[in-house]
Amino acid sequence: MTFSSPARLRVAIAVAAIAGPLTAHAQDIGGYGDEDDGGDWDFFIGAGVGYEPEYEGSDRYKTEALPGFQIVYRNRFLVGPQGLGVFVVDEERFRLSAAVGYGGGRKESDSTYLYGLGDIDDGAVLSLGTQYDLGGVVATADVQKFLSGSEGTLVSFGLQSEVPFGVVRGLLLPTGTNISDTVDERGLALIGGISADWADGNYNQSFFGVTPTQSARSGLQTYSAGSGFKSVNVEFGFAKPLGKNWGLTGIATYSKLLGDAADSPVVKSDDSLSAQLFVGFNF
Repeated sequence: MTFSSPARLRVAIAVAAIAGPLTAHAQDIGGYGDEDDGGDWDFFIGAGVGYEPEYEGSDRYKTEALPGFQIVYRNRFLVGPQGLGVFVVDEERFRLSAAVGYGGGRKESDSTYLYGLGDIDDGAVLSLGTQYDLGGVVATADVQKFLSGSEGTLVSFGLQSEVPFGVVRGLLLPTGTNISDTVDERGLALIGGISADWADGNYNQSFFGVTPTQSARSGLQTYSAGSGFKSVNVEFGFAKPLGKNWGLTGIATYSKLLGDAADSPVVKSDDSLSAQLFVGFNF
């Protein structure tokens, strides 16, 4: 389910890995909690730390705390710090989700590089997400529409996988076991994924363009950014149960800006690394 912001903080992935098979940005990487006991409600709380660029395109990095919570009702309705969502279709292999959240902005104070460019306001974000289980690999497609701030559209396509560590070591699983099953009985799992992001002209101009007014204030040359593929991303990580209801997740992401985004004078580095470490409790 898509709740992620343009800054691509991977809190949602960590929450999904620990809290259960309900996922954010379609990250179906298993759960650490109890099997379904027939109750209607499922709760998750957690905290972590993240390391990432000051803004998308910066060559300076920051470290920040990543609090997280999630409430799920009847495995269909979900609320968390990034929004409210519902699985419209939740079949064995196919899911269709819709969500409304808040975010999508950027503060001039996030970096000295942004001085003179002004703020991009946060606002409501409408999202649609699909995922299809290919058998060990999940194909995803997500659309986010920002109703204020950039007023743009961001579309992401990706492939994600979770593999028990025993498979990587060459160990055989019992006959009939699917490697995309939850990992709580097999311990450590490795996570991997690739994705590409397409943005429309409104989005790219807001985050990577420079108007004449902004140019006069910042000293950057004027620049017009059009629509197109904005970035590609590669993710690696792990998910590890720490007892019956506790879990630990680590995610590292390499991102490469493309096209008009990469050529922007706002961008100081067109490639970046980010990492998150998250611990949580599911009950």
